[in-house]
Amino acid sequence: MDNTNLVILPVEKVREMIETAVSGCIDRVIAAIRPKQDSDSVDIEGALDFLNSNGYRIAKGQLYKETSSGSIPYHKFGNRLHFKISELREWAETRLIDGGSVGYYCEGRYNKRR
Repeated sequence: MDNTNLVILPVEKVREMIETAVSGCIDRVIAAIRPKQDSDSVDIEGALDFLNSNGYRIAKGQLYKETSSGSIPYHKFGNRLHFKISELREWAETRLIDGGSVGYYCEGRYNKRR
C-alpha cells in the first residue's frame, strides 16, 4: 500500500499559497539584483544625482569648484571624492535664500542668482 496523503484544498487557498510563494521568490530576486547601499556615502556622480534630483541644480564642474574651495563637505578615499548624503542635504539647505536656491542651472551652466 502507498503512503501518499491526499489533501483537498479550496481553489482560493491554493491560489493564495502560490501567490505567497511567488511573491517571496520575486522579493529575493529583486534584493539580489538591487545595488548595495549600506551607507549614505556616494561618489561624485551620486552627489550630482542626489542634488539635482532634489531641486538643488548644480553642474559637475561647479561641484568640483565647491570641493576645491572647501565650501562643500566631502571625503577622500585614495584619489576619489566621496560625499555623505546627510552632509550634502545640510549643505544645500544652508544655501537656500527665501525658499529659492542660490543659483539656477541653465543650458549646462550654473549661474549665480543676484
